Amino acid sequence: MDFTTSAREAFTIVGIAARTSNSEGGRIAALWQRFYAEGIQQRIPDRLSDDVYSLYTDYESDHTGPFTLVIGCAVSKAEALPDGLVAKAVPAAKYAVIDATGPQPDTVMQQWQAIWASDLPRSYSGDFDLYRNRKGETPRVEIHVAIR
Repeated sequence: MDFTTSAREAFTIVGIAARTSNSEGGRIAALWQRFYAEGIQQRIPDRLSDDVYSLYTDYESDHTGPFTLVIGCAVSKAEALPDGLVAKAVPAAKYAVIDATGPQPDTVMQQWQAIWASDLPRSYSGDFDLYRNRKGETPRVEIHVAIR
């Protein structure tokens, strides 16, 4: 598995959330469906771009246990949020960055399976997928895994 490393400052995303686990793929897919069906992205105030994040945070243990999944956008501030939206801080960290551009959701799922089988020194402080949306281009997807 090829990756680069990147240090990122803390930032905040706003979106919708669910407590889930990797064994609950249907619940994860349902949250994605809700994000698009309800036009959540357009309801997020003060978003910095149309890039979409899926944040994995509040890990109970490791990738086999429950975590909180938040699907949303990075924001400049998280005040007076519409009903049903939550704000969550993405911690400052050093990240392994893995390219997952390709047919979705298969490519992201394949890369996560490789990450789970790898010996990356994960911190489980907060990981995220970044779906970079550029008009007229195939979205570029990057997985950011917090490492020690």
